[in-house]
Amino acid sequence: MRRGDLGRALALVRRRTLSGTPLHIRLMERDGCHLCAEAHRALRRIALDVPLEIERVDIAALATPERDRYELRIPVLVAAGEELDAAGLEDPAIMRWVRDVRDRSARGA
Repeated sequence: MRRGDLGRALALVRRRTLSGTPLHIRLMERDGCHLCAEAHRALRRIALDVPLEIERVDIAALATPERDRYELRIPVLVAAGEELDAAGLEDPAIMRWVRDVRDRSARGA
């Protein structure tokens, strides 16, 4: 078995064995945004360890007030009423935010 095949197999096993309700995260992005693409890849890596439901939202399709809110801040992660400006953040920082939001929403439920 090649190394890449083993990595994909392990990722599938981890993804299928996660328990709990997934945290719904909206990734506010724009077409052609390289930082947005990197934020999405980071979320997918994090989703191997934490159950996430990732929704990608193109801000160009939003109404003007909401689009203006995110225009200069993308990529922005939105979950449980909280926002994180994710431009340039490494996986550990995003993971801490995801876990904090998940813990706060679990306590508030």
